[in-house]
Amino acid sequence: MIDLFALFSGFAILCLSALIAFTLRRLLPAVLIITALAVLAAVAAVDFGLFAALTPLLIIYGNGALMGGVGGALYARKLAEERGR
Repeated sequence: MIDLFALFSGFAILCLSALIAFTLRRLLPAVLIITALAVLAAVAAVDFGLFAALTPLLIIYGNGALMGGVGGALYARKLAEERGR
């Protein structure tokens, strides 16, 4: 069973990374910011005692950041194509 903290915080990482990828629209700065966000959030959660181990939380946050970043970038590209028509 998944921890509720990991579930909700992973969803928050997904949403934030989608927002970052949508607003920046440049690949390298978005990837750097999203990666820093996921790693710092995982380290902070473990340091504050909200989660027991770093590795599972990094995997959850990494997957959320990847899916959110790709989704935000694809949605930004789709909107740009629609505006160009």
